[in-house]
Amino acid sequence: MNLGYDIFKKLDDGSPLWIMQIATLEEAKQQLEVLVAASPAEHFIRDASNGEIVARSGPGLSA
Repeated sequence: MNLGYDIFKKLDDGSPLWIMQIATLEEAKQQLEVLVAASPAEHFIRDASNGEIVARSGPGLSA
């Protein structure tokens, strides 16, 4: 069962802030680019079905 993907922003203290849930990885990666452009902080995508971080982006990182 595909539960989609969650996008999080990494806060200054290192804790994650949930931003949104998206159905497909492709859409999540596109949204990640938009978020990083608007707020240059580390963001990451988590596969909701298994908890694995599948992409990270932000200053000094690539998606």
